[in-house]
Amino acid sequence: MAGKVWFGLMGSLETRVADRPVPVPPRVRSLLAILLCRSNRTVGVDELAEILWNGEPPRGASGTVRSHVLRLRRLLGEAGDRVGTSRSGYKIHLDPCSELDIMVFTELHEAARTAARNRDWPQVSRNTNAALELWRGAPLADVACDRLHRDEVPGWNQARVEAVDLAAQADLRLGRTAEAVLALQRLAAENPYQESVHALLMEALVAAGRRVEAIAVYRRLRTVLVGELGIEPGAQAAAAHQRAIAAGALKVRAAGRARAEPGTAPVRTDRAGRPDADPHAGAAVTSVTPAAVHAEAGDEVGVLHLLPAELPNFVGRTAELDALLGGGALLGSGALLGGGALLGSGSGGGALRGRGTGSGCRPPSVGITVIEGMAGVGKTSLAVRVAHELVRAGRFADLQLYANLRSFDPHQDRAEPTDVLDGLLRVLGVDASRIPSRMDARAALFRDRLHGREALLLLDDALDEQQIRPLIPSGPGCLVLVTSRRSLAGLDCTTPLRLGTFSAPESLDLLDAVLGAERVGAEPEAAMRVADLCGHLPRALALAAYRLRTRPAWSLADLAGHLEDGGFAAGVGDRSLWAAFRSSYRNLPALPARVFRLLAAGRDRRVTAQWVAALAGLDVHTARAALELLVDEHLLLQNAPGRYRMHDLLYAFARELSELSDLSDLSELSELSELSEREAGGLARASA
Repeated sequence: MAGKVWFGLMGSLETRVADRPVPVPPRVRSLLAILLCRSNRTVGVDELAEILWNGEPPRGASGTVRSHVLRLRRLLGEAGDRVGTSRSGYKIHLDPCSELDIMVFTELHEAARTAARNRDWPQVSRNTNAALELWRGAPLADVACDRLHRDEVPGWNQARVEAVDLAAQADLRLGRTAEAVLALQRLAAENPYQESVHALLMEALVAAGRRVEAIAVYRRLRTVLVGELGIEPGAQAAAAHQRAIAAGALKVRAAGRARAEPGTAPVRTDRAGRPDADPHAGAAVTSVTPAAVHAEAGDEVGVLHLLPAELPNFVGRTAELDALLGGGALLGSGALLGGGALLGSGSGGGALRGRGTGSGCRPPSVGITVIEGMAGVGKTSLAVRVAHELVRAGRFADLQLYANLRSFDPHQDRAEPTDVLDGLLRVLGVDASRIPSRMDARAALFRDRLHGREALLLLDDALDEQQIRPLIPSGPGCLVLVTSRRSLAGLDCTTPLRLGTFSAPESLDLLDAVLGAERVGAEPEAAMRVADLCGHLPRALALAAYRLRTRPAWSLADLAGHLEDGGFAAGVGDRSLWAAFRSSYRNLPALPARVFRLLAAGRDRRVTAQWVAALAGLDVHTARAALELLVDEHLLLQNAPGRYRMHDLLYAFARELSELSDLSDLSELSELSELSEREAGGLARASA
C-alpha cells in the first residue's frame, strides 16, 4: 500500500502524507474524521450521510458522499488508495501502531496500565508521557460533526484523564511529587467534577508536605459538587480528605512529643486530660487529648465531627424520618419522643433502644440501625440527615464518627475492618505506635476508647455482618447507623429499615428542588413522565435533573426523550447509575447472576420460581433460592410470597447485560456444570 501517512484526531484534525501536511476542507474533513474513528472498518454510505448531516441528510446525500470520497483520495495523493471502496461502503486502511494518534495513544495507555499492575513505575512513566505527548488540544477541534463529538470525544477525554492520573501515580512512587502536583492541578482545573483527579491531587499535596492545600482542594470540590450538582463527594475523595486530616493529627502528636521536657517520662492522660494508666499502651507512650490536638495554631484537625454534610436538595422521606426519630418531637433536653427506632431514654447514659426489643431480644447496650435498599435509593442521604437531626437535637454533640466501607465502590477496593479501625483509632487520638496489629485487639481498643462516651458512628456502604461486627462499640451511649445494599439480618438486635423508591409527589419535589418549581410547573406532564422513566429512584432523578440543568436549551420533554433513548448509562462527572448497578451485580454468585440476566426475558417484569425453573432448566427449589438471594441483594422486589418483580431501571440494566452476554441460547443457563454443588446447596439453605 503506497504512501507513508499520519493522522491526528487529538486536537485539530492533522493529515500528513510523506511527512508533508495536507490541508483538508471542512466537509471532507468531517468525512475523513468519521472514517478515521472507524479505521479499518467499512462504513456504509447511508451511515456516513446520517453522521455528516446530523441525522437529517438532504436529498442526493449519497452522491455528495461519493463526491467527497473522490476529493479526499485526490488530496491524499500517493496515499489515496488508503481509502478503499466496497459494495457496502468505504474503509480507510491504517496501521494501528503507527499511523493514527488515538490508536497509538490507546496502545501506550494499555501498556501503562499493565505496567502499573506489575508495579513497574518507571515503565508507567515512560508509556504515559509518550501517550500524553500525542495530545495536542481539544479532540476534533476543527471538525464540525455533532455525532463524533457526542459519541467519541467523551471517551477520549476520560482516557486522557486516566493517563494523567497514572503518570501522577508513577511520579509519586518515583519521588517526583512536584511534577505530580503540577500535572494534577492542571487536570483538576480542566475537570472540576472529576472526583478521582481531586482525590489523587490531595494525596500528592500531602506527600509534598502541603496538607493544608490538600484540605482546601476537598473544600473546593465539595463546594462545586454540592452547589452545582447537589451531590456530596464520593468515597475516594472523602477518604483522601480524611487521610489529609489524619496526617495533620499525626503532625500535632509528633510536635507534642518533641515539646516534652528532656529527662521526663511522657505522661499518659485520660479523655479529660487527667493522668491515666492505659492497659493497651507501654509506659513510654503519650496519649494526646482532643484539646491537645486542637492546640497547634493553624493546624485544623476536626477529627471528632466527621459526619458528611447534608444534601441541600434533600426532600421527602417523612415517614422514614418519623419512624427513626419518633415523630420528630424533641424535648429541650435533647431526648426524642415517640416510638422511634433511635429513641433516647432520657437517662444519664443516653441509652438507645431498638424496635426489636419486644420480640424476645434483650435491649442492646448499643443501638444499631441498618438502612438497606437498592443502589441509588438514597440510603446515605437519609442516614446523614438522621445523624444531623440527632446532633441538632443535642445528642452526640462531641463525637460523630464516619467510615465509608466502599463495599460497592466501582473505583476502590472494599475497606477491611482492620484498616477502618486503624483510621478510627487515629482520629480518636491514639498514636500510631500504640495501635495493635491484630483486628481483635484493635476492636477492643476502639471499644475502650468509646466506653462511657456518647458517640454516633455512621458506617456507610457495608457489605456483610463480618465487616460490621468488629466496628460496633459496646457502650450504652453509642449509636451505630449502617447503610447497605444487602440485608444484614445476621446482625443481632438491629433495627432494619428497608428503603423504597420515592412516591410520585416526592419525585416531583426533587425535580422542583433541582430545576425550580416554575420550570417543572410549566411542563407537569413531561415532569411526571421523567419521574416515571426514572422509576422514582432518587439517584436516577437527580442525575437526570442535573443533566437537564446543564442543558439550558432542553425542555423537560427533551429530557424525557433522552431517557427513553437509554440515557441512564450516562452520568454526571464520574457518577453513573449503570456503574452503581454493575457493582451490585458483580458481587453476585454465579447462579443468581445468571438468573438476574435471565429475568430480562420476562416481559411483564413479574416472575415466579416456577417460571425461572422452567426457562433455566433448574429445579424449583434452586430457582427460588436464587430469587430470594436477589431479594436480599435488593436487585429484585417481592410484593407477595412467591411473586417477584424487577424495578424498571434494573430491568433495563438486566436487558443490557443479557445482550452483552449473548443469552440467545438459553441452554447455557441450564448447564450447571460451572456451578458447584456446594453453591447450589448453599442457595437452597439460604431460602429455607
